[in-house]
Amino acid sequence: MHELRELVSIVTKQKLRSASLLALKSLQPGPLSMQLYDLVADGKVDTDEQAMALLYPNNPDANISYQRIKKALRDYLVQMLLILDVQQPHYNSRQRAYFELCKKWGALKILWGKNAHRATLQLAEEIQKQALRYDFTDMALDVARVMRLYYGSIEGNAKKYEQYGEQVHHLEQVLYYENLAEELYTNLVIRYVNNKATKHDVPHVARQYFERIAEALDKYDTYRLHFIGRLIEVIIYTSVNDYRKTIEICDKAIRFFEAKNYVANVPLQAFLYQEMVCFVQLRDYEKGRQAAERGLQLLEQGSFNWFKYQELFLLLALHSRQYQEAYRIYKVTVKHRRFSGLPEGIRQIWKIFEAYLFYLIQIGRIQPDESETVINRIRIRRFLNDLPIFSKDRRGMNIPILIFHILYLILTKDYDAVIDRMEAIKKYTSRYLKRDDNYRSNCFIKMLLVMPDAGFHRAAVMRRAETYVKMLKRVPLDFANQSHDIEIIPYEDLWEMALDSLQNTIYKPRTRKVAIA
Repeated sequence: MHELRELVSIVTKQKLRSASLLALKSLQPGPLSMQLYDLVADGKVDTDEQAMALLYPNNPDANISYQRIKKALRDYLVQMLLILDVQQPHYNSRQRAYFELCKKWGALKILWGKNAHRATLQLAEEIQKQALRYDFTDMALDVARVMRLYYGSIEGNAKKYEQYGEQVHHLEQVLYYENLAEELYTNLVIRYVNNKATKHDVPHVARQYFERIAEALDKYDTYRLHFIGRLIEVIIYTSVNDYRKTIEICDKAIRFFEAKNYVANVPLQAFLYQEMVCFVQLRDYEKGRQAAERGLQLLEQGSFNWFKYQELFLLLALHSRQYQEAYRIYKVTVKHRRFSGLPEGIRQIWKIFEAYLFYLIQIGRIQPDESETVINRIRIRRFLNDLPIFSKDRRGMNIPILIFHILYLILTKDYDAVIDRMEAIKKYTSRYLKRDDNYRSNCFIKMLLVMPDAGFHRAAVMRRAETYVKMLKRVPLDFANQSHDIEIIPYEDLWEMALDSLQNTIYKPRTRKVAIA
């Protein structure tokens, strides 16, 4: 269903109704396929099971028929992609060039396969000129091979054959380094997709990888090579939390892409995003906001990168105590029609955000709208069960889940539940939260764990936790060896909120009944 939702979001009803598509009415699939399109487009179904139940009521054995109409719809929408108007105002020149060149490239391959060599030649020259201008190396290389083959085996033009032969060898070298950079970068980032824990070998590995492509970066100036290559260089410094050096590398990359003769949206977005990460850790809201606003101007609302920007923008607001702004960002994001189509891991991060915003509402740091329907009352057991991916990430995103649970129990004065969890939490910190990995998280959880021993008496808790508070302050957030999104709200701020939930009275645990044999 995810792939169908993506296609429907691109091939919208308006585009299907446009005059340019009327000529292909005969290609339209059957009525059931178009009913499925309407269900997806109108947001009435989220899963194949829901769609099947509506299209084939009271027919539990309709799976084969359903898969057939679903495939027919998908094939139809794919055909529509090839004739859609790409001259839309929200596309920049490079994006429009890419879409148009893909169409021409496909036409060239068909013409070449049909032995229409003269028609191929003129089209190839058009494609080659634009592909080189916009740094589409793979496309330029493929066309150069066609041209070399034509002038060598059909026309017999030695000069042209040699010219395109040299171009092929040059582009093969460029493409080799582009592909190498992509492989090396993916080897680094795959470790972080569903696990946010610190990887101690990353700085060393990233530096080794960067050295393998550094010479190529000086020699070639293509979009893809510099985009991926600079991202690898950024990882060298983000992995050791050198945020100021990271900003320096990002600024260098931004200047490179701004000097291009086209708007390089995606790299500019990426490096502005990395700068935002740095500003979150440095708690520099003003500079982070400027980077966020600049990046969001380059993005199509509802795109995957738009959601990632919103994620980081919300973190920036929380770290800068702009809680009402964080609440606004959350509402805008989760209400977007494409939110439900995001990967499960991304949506689970927003569930964690929801929990912390709910906590801030409960303690009066956020004033919700009177008609609040976005953040519902958190059901703890359901909340914990709804996060299967990160609940297994013991050294990463399971930490803010655990911390929220403790804070919520303290806020609701369910002190017996805190006491019941004491032993399990102590084992967790000793097993998973080491000094080097998540030092600040370890300190903060130990600060929370002194509360039962102090009878949840505010003054006593402050005295008993003083040692851990000092340890936490010795390693501020911008020097901590942890992923930037582990602390949804800085622990110093959460500690003040937790203390505000306490009173200067000693709590006596309930009397436990002892079973008599």
